[in-house]
Order: sequence, then C-alpha cells, then structure tokens
Amino acid sequence: MVSRGSSQIWAIAATAAQEVLRRKVLYVVVFLLVIVGVFSLAGMAVLQMATESGEAGIATSIRTNLVSSTLAMWVSAAQFLAVFLGAIALSSEVTSKTIVNVLARPIDRAAYLTGRWLGLLIFLVLFQVAGHALGLLMIALTGVSVAPTFWFGLLQSFVSIILLSGVSLALSVVMPPIVAGGLAVFLPVLPPLVQGLTSHPNWALKGPAMAIYYLLPAHMPLNLIGESLSGQLLQPRYGLYAAVIAENLLYAVVVFAVGCMLLRRRELRLR
Repeated sequence: MVSRGSSQIWAIAATAAQEVLRRKVLYVVVFLLVIVGVFSLAGMAVLQMATESGEAGIATSIRTNLVSSTLAMWVSAAQFLAVFLGAIALSSEVTSKTIVNVLARPIDRAAYLTGRWLGLLIFLVLFQVAGHALGLLMIALTGVSVAPTFWFGLLQSFVSIILLSGVSLALSVVMPPIVAGGLAVFLPVLPPLVQGLTSHPNWALKGPAMAIYYLLPAHMPLNLIGESLSGQLLQPRYGLYAAVIAENLLYAVVVFAVGCMLLRRRELRLR
C-alpha cells in the first residue's frame, strides 16, 4: 500500500515537473542567464580597470559586490518562481479540468497535492543549484573570501523556496492564486513588523502581536549570503541561524499538511 502511494506521488511529481517546463519557465531562466551574463561582463570590465590602476580596495569591493549581486538576483528569481508556481499549481489543474482524470482514480488527495509540490521542488531545487554553482564558480575565479556563515545562507535559500512554494500551494487550496501568492510573500516579512509589539506593556496590543508572531515563519535577522561575503561576522550566532532554518522547514511542512487536510474536505468546482 505504501509502495503504491509512493509510486503515485512520484508519477504526479514527474507530471508536475513537466508542466513547469511547458509553462515556458525556461524563458525566465534564459532571460536571467542573459541578465547575469551582461552584469558579470560589465563587472569584470570595471574590475579589470580597477586592478590595472592599482586600486586594490576598490577591486576587492567590486569582486564582492559582483558575486553578492549575482547570487541575490538568482535567489530572488527562485523565490518568485516558488511563489508563482506554487500558487497556480492547483488552480491550473482545476481550470483545465485535468484534475478530474487524476482524482477519478484511486488516489488520495493528500498524495496528489504532495506529488504536485514535489514536482515543483524538483524544478526549483535544480534551478537554485544552477545559480549557486554559478556563484561558487565566480567566487573561485575572483578569489572572494567567504565566512563560514555563507553555507548557512545557501542552505537558507533552499529552505526559502520550500517554504514559499509549500505555503502558496497550501493556501491556494482555499484561496485564489493571486491571494495565496500574495500572502505567501507577505507572511515571512511580517515578523519584524510585529516583533516590537510583543514587548508592549499593553496586553491589548501585546497579546495579538505575540499570537501573530508565533504563528508566522521564523525571521532570519540578517542576509547571511551578503554579510558572509562582505566580511567575517564578529559574533556569528550559528545556533540561531540553524534554528531559524529548521523552524521554517517545519513551518512549510505543517502548513502544507493543513492544506492537504483542507483539500480532502473541499468540494472542487470546475470552471
């Protein structure tokens, strides 16, 4: 029974990954590669001029900014794709009515949604790996030094796409895609906004703020990749970084599990 459920999940995941490619997402990848290529060539030209003129400090700064900006662009693109693809994964099936053929078979709805998520993650992880490989190659070529926290930053970037895709897909079970995607983007940035109210003396403000704060994803206090490239952190808090990463991974799994339970109870209406 378990083997059959697993094979169904993987079959749906393979189909979902193929659908991502049919959505012409590769055009986004090609466009991003062109932008990164142009940006890198321009940066290398400026770097060469700075090196030839003997401006060692400026050259070091250019190298760091070049690598940091490239990784930041790629991570942002991966996060955008995670939200977009997660938010439309279910609604596209309902709109095209292909979900009828799938759910007409003896397959659990939770297994179906899990397969959809897994298919998205296969594409997103490969996309992220390609970007990180490019960033590591640039680090090797430019000689930029990285702090140990850099690897926490790379790990966090993978967890961020798991979080955003899982939350947006789970929310799309009960919300329109645009609302689900918007909330998936908004939830991770909300904790810093309400954190100050958690210590407010008035419980009318403190109580709701604490409830909201602890129901939201954990917030990383700094940009680990950017800070790790700009210099060694004086007092790195490895335990905190690991805890935030683990909490966000757990948050994605829990929210997605709730989405699976809601899908089991939801009456799907075809348009």
